[in-house]
Amino acid sequence: MSTQDTEKQARDLQQAEKRLQAGLEAYHEGKLDQASDAFNDAEIRFRLSGDFKRAGDSRTLIAEVQRENNALEQAITSYQRAIKFYRDSEHPLSEAATILSVGHIERQLAHLDRAQDAYQQAQQIYRAHKNAQGIGNTELALGHIELQRGNNEYAAEHYQDAIHFYKEANDRINLADASRSLADIQRMKRDFEPALAGYQQALTIYQDTNDIFGTIDAQLGMARIYLEREQLETASNLFAEAFKTSNSLEYELGEADADLGLAEVMLLQNEVGQALIGAQSALDLYTKQHNALGNANANRVLGEINLRRGQLTYANSLLERAARTYKAIAYLIGQAETAVDQAEAQYRSGFLESALKMFDNARAQAHKLQNILVEGHAILGIANTYQQMGRFQQARNAYTEAQERCQELDPLTSASLRAQIALGTAQLFIYGGELHEAERLAQSAQEAIQQNKLAQNLQPLVELVLGKRLLTSGDFSEAQQSFTRSQEQAEKFQEPLIAAQALLGLGQVQLASDELDAASETFLAAGRQFQLVESLEGDGSAVLSLSQVNIAKQSWDEAINNGDAAITRFKQAGNILGLADAFLSRGLAKRGQDELDAALTDFEEALRLYHQARRPLGVVDTRSARAGIYLLRNELERARDEETKALTQVEHVMNTLSQPEHWSKFLRQYADLYALTAVTDLRRDQNEQARILVHNFARIAGSQEIVTRLKLYANEISTSDEELSDDEKQANKDLIRHIEQLYKGL
Repeated sequence: MSTQDTEKQARDLQQAEKRLQAGLEAYHEGKLDQASDAFNDAEIRFRLSGDFKRAGDSRTLIAEVQRENNALEQAITSYQRAIKFYRDSEHPLSEAATILSVGHIERQLAHLDRAQDAYQQAQQIYRAHKNAQGIGNTELALGHIELQRGNNEYAAEHYQDAIHFYKEANDRINLADASRSLADIQRMKRDFEPALAGYQQALTIYQDTNDIFGTIDAQLGMARIYLEREQLETASNLFAEAFKTSNSLEYELGEADADLGLAEVMLLQNEVGQALIGAQSALDLYTKQHNALGNANANRVLGEINLRRGQLTYANSLLERAARTYKAIAYLIGQAETAVDQAEAQYRSGFLESALKMFDNARAQAHKLQNILVEGHAILGIANTYQQMGRFQQARNAYTEAQERCQELDPLTSASLRAQIALGTAQLFIYGGELHEAERLAQSAQEAIQQNKLAQNLQPLVELVLGKRLLTSGDFSEAQQSFTRSQEQAEKFQEPLIAAQALLGLGQVQLASDELDAASETFLAAGRQFQLVESLEGDGSAVLSLSQVNIAKQSWDEAINNGDAAITRFKQAGNILGLADAFLSRGLAKRGQDELDAALTDFEEALRLYHQARRPLGVVDTRSARAGIYLLRNELERARDEETKALTQVEHVMNTLSQPEHWSKFLRQYADLYALTAVTDLRRDQNEQARILVHNFARIAGSQEIVTRLKLYANEISTSDEELSDDEKQANKDLIRHIEQLYKGL
């Protein structure tokens, strides 16, 4: 090469260096287009001058600009071009670093297999040159891949290897990053002490090296530990400190992470409105920064908040958005948590089959991730769904399985889950007529709540379940007080669904107490609340309750219309118990219109469903209603058979009450059944049997209720109807006399 050519090459290289420096200055000033032009010009000059190493550097910087502009596919192409330059110029470590960058983009695009291939290719080069820092970088990156896939054990192994190599390379900054990543895994496994030590180690290194961004990330990790430990004041302080530091640096991702953490704290503290504001602020920042994972996390939290508020359609759309994003970036951890929330939204909306499938899917995902708490909540959801579907044995098995998961958690963490399991099982026992067990389980739930103050928001549910038990046992005054407390507490804790259910309970107390106008107003109000929280099952229950008021007022047409509407809603929801109640009510209304065959058809369906769900008191009401029709038709033996079976169930449930003094209140609810059975016995000429039955009732429940019912029956018997024969008139007079002898003998 001549001297002239050598001088020209030197001038070209000098000019290339100037263009490269100009690009760097523009890049640091945020002038990305100008930087890209300068880097491109520098690359051409270096390449023409034969300096392929510097050409590779220039092309790598072009790729960095493209990454910042979110042109990821273009960035990969630029990196691949740089890799060729480095390979041609025999700079293997630069080649490995660039391959590593390609892996990072592939991971960002959720191309995990491609990313893994790139990381392993880079690692081979680093190992060949015994470059400990480079090997550490690839181990850290491979750990992130396994974490994204949900393979936490493999991820931890890679992070531990990365820590080893960073120590060997004396690379403290990357050592801090690897320690923080390992702490993330330990936190997810609820190994809080080693996780806290890992975050603290990272925080110390970041502070020593004045890495403020690393400091923020370590603070956020520590805050998450305290959040999951439910030490909310400490968590809140750390999140607030991280937010303040991020804000001073205009580090928007740090602000978003802190905002979201504070929103989760406020949600646990029942400050739902403030939580909503914080989570929405985080979402706005994540969206601005094009951060997919943060965006998904914020949408998931916003979904949980709106689920709490009863905005089910909106909550479901947010959760669906989160689920799609988690799937797009192949982030399994987020998918499991979101799947539980999506299933809960379906459950509350009344779409039980869909909810069951979603809960089961969430359970499988959480089990794979060894996330015991999320798995426990998924199994609880399965149990609750089975209960609503009337599949009580499957529900009981699922509650037992969820309880077993609780044993793998510490008492503080499991308190809320244990309380919910106890309350769900208590409702099973109420439906099954085992009232003493229901009372015991409600007490167990109360004890679990006392172990964790954050479980206090379950107190309205405790009062609701107690109200249902008291209503079933006939203690209307105490039931009213429980439902009132439940409603007040639900409003305090911003639990609108429970508030609506408590209001429905108050209406049922009023109906049982013959306060029909008040009950009607209460049921209408409850229906409006159920519609606001988009509860199909709740709306069906409110409409059914109005049908029961119509029956009490003998408004048969309205009762049938409301019964039809309730049946439609319960069929849509797949709610067997509600459907059984609706068929029974519609049958009673049809009986009131003297459509006896149609009534018997509805009673038959109600009885089938009650037997399927093993609900004895529903069986009692249905058999009693059928007996009334058989008695009208003078089919006395069939009527007595139905009454005998009904009485057996009543006395079985009565004997499950914890104290005999509670028996009287319970039994008074069935005074009509006992009176009807006594009249049947009198008509069968079994006067002594009728006398014993009535005396046994009065001995336990007092005489007032049954005397009133017997007098009503006596007053309804005609002795002067022109259509009656003389023999029939005399038989009716004899029956009235025998009835009078019954109640006068008490």
